[in-house]
Amino acid sequence: MRTSQKESVLSQAAELFRKFFVNYFWLGLVVVLVSLLVDAYAVEGGDDVRYVSVLISLMETVGIAIMVASIFTFASGSSEFVDRIKSLLESIVVKRNFLGNIDSEGKKEALKSLVQPSDIEKNKYPNIGDYYGYFINKTLDIGSKSVRSNYQVSSRVFLDKSEQKLAVEGSYSYRVYPSKDGFHDIVVGFSEEMDGPSTCRHIAISTPDGERKVHNQLEFKREDHGGDISKLAKVSTSDHNDHSHLDVELKVVEYGVDHWALITFKALQPTDGFKFMLHCDDDVVIQEKAIFVVGANYYVDLSEDRKDISITCNQWINEGSGLTVLVAIPHPVSNKTMHATSA
Repeated sequence: MRTSQKESVLSQAAELFRKFFVNYFWLGLVVVLVSLLVDAYAVEGGDDVRYVSVLISLMETVGIAIMVASIFTFASGSSEFVDRIKSLLESIVVKRNFLGNIDSEGKKEALKSLVQPSDIEKNKYPNIGDYYGYFINKTLDIGSKSVRSNYQVSSRVFLDKSEQKLAVEGSYSYRVYPSKDGFHDIVVGFSEEMDGPSTCRHIAISTPDGERKVHNQLEFKREDHGGDISKLAKVSTSDHNDHSHLDVELKVVEYGVDHWALITFKALQPTDGFKFMLHCDDDVVIQEKAIFVVGANYYVDLSEDRKDISITCNQWINEGSGLTVLVAIPHPVSNKTMHATSA
């Protein structure tokens, strides 16, 4: 048994030796050896040295080239070499991994050459190409934006007797990832004048290593966008650009009017799913809801007494997506409640 295995190993080694040192490799080796012999004879003889030197150099070059070519031919026939070339071709032609390493402008030009309207579409509407270009630019701009995940909103609605208005106490939490330029400012705002009662109690920022910083002295500024009055506050996160992500928590209280409030959630950044939960205290009930999500599935759970609602989306949503929930105290109950409170 051992003799058979030994003969098999020797046979394989001999076959490998034969494949490697065949034909052209031997020819190249012979040419190099002949050039060395001619070189030695020329030195000894000393006649026509100039012509002999040219012949020697030519023979050496040709001999070495033949030997290198035979070695490369042997290597190219091996399974490792074939698998390597196959992997490179698959990466370039099939998977197109090289596209991930080019700059944004190169990607944009590559997409425009691949994704463009057909001649039939152009004949129907000549400016359809601008529509394609708009979505290409919008898609590639994702690298300049911070994206969020694990977004959760938990709110409670109740009647604030001191303000004689419905109050919405909410907790917002999410994980944010930096863009190519780092983290963007955290912005919180309310659609009211500067003297409005709505406020943000704190913004807490936690880093991956467990450090937590709470910002509870926010400075609001008045904003006027074409008659749309609001007050905004910003917290800078540029000091955390060396982190892979940040966990953010906001505690806010916002107010509606005397017996109703419109609660809204709007994604200002691309967001990987969200969960919105709302509970109504006192005599407040959920009247209506509207969800503005395109291209993603969402699920709504509304209790029979209309006191609790949960809205969940487990897919990516673009900025501008969101929802709104109208809560109110029914009119007969509202009149009785407000009368009792004022008394």
